Amino acid sequence: MPLAILRVGERARVTAITGTDTVRKHLGSLGFVPGVVISVVQVANGSMILGLQDSRVAVNEDLARRIMVRAA
Repeated sequence: MPLAILRVGERARVTAITGTDTVRKHLGSLGFVPGVVISVVQVANGSMILGLQDSRVAVNEDLARRIMVRAA
């Protein structure tokens, strides 16, 4: 399922990244790689703030739809 459908407080494990090579490399450089556990901190104005390892990362809805996850 895409990350974009998760709600605040939910945790999930990344299973895949879809999109062009450029998009996959960009998300990978932010830390979105298969196996990492993320949590949704905040959703506002079409963007998501995510807890990822020891940091927080903001992504827009388009990028969030390219990150495939499963419940952690």
